[in-house]
Amino acid sequence: MRMRDVRLSLMDEHHCVAHVAWTAIYARQDAPDISIDFDVHYLVQKLNGEPKIFGWVSGDEQALLKEYRIV
Repeated sequence: MRMRDVRLSLMDEHHCVAHVAWTAIYARQDAPDISIDFDVHYLVQKLNGEPKIFGWVSGDEQALLKEYRIV
């Protein structure tokens, strides 16, 4: 896994959404390695100076893996 980009959208003084662009690289025995780009949106709360992820939104990862014949 490789993080390509991170962008923050502030919601209020304690919350934001971290938009993270990832690249997953899969090594396959019977075919060339494949890279798949995807995004995940993390819901972050920062209290007492400590950021914590409390949820996330992503696309249909299983469908994407099937499309690229990973699973």
